[in-house]
Amino acid sequence: MRECFFLIASITIGNPAWTNAMMPSAKDRWFVPNVGTVELLPVKLEDVRLPQKIDLELAELPKIAEQEPIMATPAETKLLTAALATELTGEPQTSFPSDTPKLYLRWHGERLNAEDKIRCVWIAEDVGAAAPANYQVSEASTNASETRGFGTFTLSRPIKGWPTGKYRAEIYLGDKLAETIRFTIEKGGQ
Repeated sequence: MRECFFLIASITIGNPAWTNAMMPSAKDRWFVPNVGTVELLPVKLEDVRLPQKIDLELAELPKIAEQEPIMATPAETKLLTAALATELTGEPQTSFPSDTPKLYLRWHGERLNAEDKIRCVWIAEDVGAAAPANYQVSEASTNASETRGFGTFTLSRPIKGWPTGKYRAEIYLGDKLAETIRFTIEKGGQ
């Protein structure tokens, strides 16, 4: 009868004599850092149960059930997303110094129709005596050229600088308000 060797690992925790009593036929032993003692034990081939091949036949093919449609969450149903920055590819911000030369509003739409009108309205909500509340500073528009459209609207600093206060940019898809971004202009070095 042939003798085969299989690696059987045991971790010695506590007294190693206990492991020797449980496995007295150890032939070789190694210490493995962070694991413990590993022993190589001889096993006769007649003592080993080899895996058997089992064939299964299906009575019928599996049926694929209809999957219920996944409902979009309110965040996923946005018509457009937008962000404000001080540079064309800058990090989004909601607070700007009064000496900022230009504001960039980047917008992006996933489910647009060709020629959808995208409009941006810049509004000074509360800038003290510089303008009445909710004063419309500027408005610009463009048309989407494809389903996944994107673009940029800009607003340049007035000659006398930005009045400090609260502002908002409203982005419309057609006549429907798609996004509102609120931001502030704070006192900055001139």
